[in-house]
Amino acid sequence: MPRPRDVRRREDLLSRALPYLAEHGVADLSLRPLAAALGTSDRMLLHHFGDKESLVGRLLEWSRPDVAALALDEGDVASLAGRLWADLTGGGPQRPRVRILLEVMALALTRAGSYRQYAVAAVRDWVAPIAEALVRDLGEDPASAEARATLLVSGLRGLALDRFVTGDGARTDGAAALLIAAATKRGGVPGPGP
Repeated sequence: MPRPRDVRRREDLLSRALPYLAEHGVADLSLRPLAAALGTSDRMLLHHFGDKESLVGRLLEWSRPDVAALALDEGDVASLAGRLWADLTGGGPQRPRVRILLEVMALALTRAGSYRQYAVAAVRDWVAPIAEALVRDLGEDPASAEARATLLVSGLRGLALDRFVTGDGARTDGAAALLIAAATKRGGVPGPGP
């Protein structure tokens, strides 16, 4: 009879795997080097997570940036968008999570079976709180708010990717400020057409 999986041990392994994944990437993840970096064996990883696909899926779910938590802070939609930008590009605990998310978003284009579900869920998780804030703060109708939120989230995510690739903080900060101002201004961005 196999030993039961230790939930705390799994959580510990996930938290320690996050920096490894951010540094080495998701696409070519191999269990042996990951296990060695975590001070365990590939066999123990399989014990805790079942198989490589389950481990990767759990890592991706666990590492998703928590945009909903940002929405709980007080402030209007513009300050929420500013916190989102700071979270996307800051050096804090979200940084490895954002790097993984950006890689997975790109991988979902060519490896849809492995990554599409995670990428779609991440997009929805980011758009929903921004759309809700636009309805609340600007009185937008839900369809227009969703379009604006999509513009804002996709734009900021693209700018974060630009920043990670180029290292140009000043240019991307300026572009993010312009995008946030336009997307959160009452009447600033027209809604979707008929």
